[in-house]
Amino acid sequence: MQITFDPHNAQECDETLGFIAQAQPCVVKMWLIDYNESQNSETVAAQPETAQSDTATEQPDTAPAQPDTAQPETDCHGMTHDDAIHSTPASKNADGSWRAKRGQKEAYEAAIAAATGKDATAPAPASMPMPQPASAAPATPPAPIDYKTMAERFMAKMADPDGLPAEYEAIYTALSIGYDDLETNQTSIARLSAYMDAVDNGDDHDGCVRHAMSA
Repeated sequence: MQITFDPHNAQECDETLGFIAQAQPCVVKMWLIDYNESQNSETVAAQPETAQSDTATEQPDTAPAQPDTAQPETDCHGMTHDDAIHSTPASKNADGSWRAKRGQKEAYEAAIAAATGKDATAPAPASMPMPQPASAAPATPPAPIDYKTMAERFMAKMADPDGLPAEYEAIYTALSIGYDDLETNQTSIARLSAYMDAVDNGDDHDGCVRHAMSA
């Protein structure tokens, strides 16, 4: 016997169960078992969808990696290692500079000079003005010779036979001395006095004239 009803309709289920219970109690028991299994199957089938939904909501860890910010190592001159001029593997001298590569001494020294600025041409020092020699102080004019003192000296030499190398007239002529202004002409007085100085030094007449005219 086949019984048809809507298992989701509570009223039909009650009426059907009541009918079956009166007719065949064992059939009711088997139907209940089948009904419970079908309900459990529907519940289990719905569970993977929930699990899948939970999995879909999880966000993968996509945080970007931090970039490497380490700075390259430099030596005491601020230079980074260069395989072209520095020894390999990299090593430093006692002063903290990179060790030079064999055969690259000139390039190595030029790189150091460029890095430290020692190759810059120093500005030429400003030329110092040459000191000017101090102007010569004006010559102090000789003190005027007293005519009386000069005349007494000349007269004493004239009285001495060996006092003058020539006659006084020849002396006056050679020294361009005039009779009229001798007492007031300081040039004539100075020449005659210089002539007598040369006489005292042992000069002859010509030597005494040259000395007197250059005084």
